[in-house]
Amino acid sequence: MSDAPWQRGAATAVIDGDACWDYETLAARVAERTVRLHEQGLAAGQVVLVPDHPGTDLLVMQHALWRLRAALLPIGPTDDPPRRAALIEQAGVEWQWTPTESGEGQLVPTGRASAATAAALPSPLAAVIETSGSSGTARAALLTQAAVLVACRLSNAHLGLGAGDRWLCCLPRHHVGGLSIGWRCALAGATVVTQAGFEAAAVQEALGRHRITHVSLVPPMLARLLALGAPPPPALRVVLIGGQALHGALAEAALAAGWPLRVTYGMTETCSQIATSGVLARAPEPGVIAPPLPGVEIDCPPAGATPGRLRVRGPILMAGYATPERRPGVGLDADGWLATSDLAVRTETGALRVLGRADDALVIGGHNVFPLQVEGRLLHAPGVSAACVVGLSEPVWGHSLAAAYAGPCEGTALERWCREHLSSPERPRRLLRLERLPLLPSGKYDRARIRQLLGERE
Repeated sequence: MSDAPWQRGAATAVIDGDACWDYETLAARVAERTVRLHEQGLAAGQVVLVPDHPGTDLLVMQHALWRLRAALLPIGPTDDPPRRAALIEQAGVEWQWTPTESGEGQLVPTGRASAATAAALPSPLAAVIETSGSSGTARAALLTQAAVLVACRLSNAHLGLGAGDRWLCCLPRHHVGGLSIGWRCALAGATVVTQAGFEAAAVQEALGRHRITHVSLVPPMLARLLALGAPPPPALRVVLIGGQALHGALAEAALAAGWPLRVTYGMTETCSQIATSGVLARAPEPGVIAPPLPGVEIDCPPAGATPGRLRVRGPILMAGYATPERRPGVGLDADGWLATSDLAVRTETGALRVLGRADDALVIGGHNVFPLQVEGRLLHAPGVSAACVVGLSEPVWGHSLAAAYAGPCEGTALERWCREHLSSPERPRRLLRLERLPLLPSGKYDRARIRQLLGERE
């Protein structure tokens, strides 16, 4: 078994609804689960597909599989059988975990032979997590225990997470941003407070009731909390904003209301964070994050140069993308670099500035246009509280922009504002006002649904 430096003792480890466990209780539940998994046939180096059901089961599995040197592949609770089958094939998964009402659960073999990954890796696998990957194609990243520990230590040190702190997890735990909170808190002796999904009023209430010190959000979640008009509770020290660009207008509104924002940039392939800012005193320049975390190498053009694809290397990097054989190194070059799909530069102060995905750039009228940058500018329009901009196919120009937005601004008024403040290639040709923009379970905008609402035709 693999002993990790997780905390023990009487400090509170988990708050889940009415359940409250200290670290000794969590350790006992993990020990029971470890024995049960071993008795059911789980071996070191194997992968278990585990659904992200509300409650503590995924957290217990997270730690039990670590002890057994086996890996967790978390999956959303609503994912259908064909999707599960595709993941099992893609990553060579040997087992599925089925929670039961009694809390005992059952391992079910998938029928796949065990992949010989363990001997080829310098550290046991901790998790296999689905990601869009650097190409935009659905893949799964192989994250080792060593990489996870380095990433958690870097994050905890940078964010000041320690014993007595409480991190509210309202992100999906089958994504790396939510899953990592469980490891970070166990390493620091902090409390993870679980929240089943994001509902703004419930999150606002939990922030105050549980004296939360840390919370992770994506920008649309932050916008919905701001819309409630309640101030941040006094215990809150870190509001970590990532997942997509934080636009200036939203940052300005949150900072004026007293929210302690810290912007972060990362990905599944790096066990979450690559660069994270200090607490913001003002809205950052578009795309500017911070210098990379210690030990993390980035390769991109310098300030003033044409943005280029960002490359990343370091101890937090995945072992590679999953294949049925789980052979390490897939997706990395010979020197261990991961080439991402994001365009970036280094600022004159050494900070990472991310300008968007290379494949999101649209050529309209001979000009390169980035929809995310146009989104940020639309948020400065009076009466626009949220905006999502997409590119639609157009027979003459190749593409045109369309925008869905929320707020009291009438469409004709927004169209006039766009004519005054945006260049012709940047100006959305279709505008759709919605009461609320549709979100994915991750909290990001559901761009596919928004395309449908805007009338995209294949």
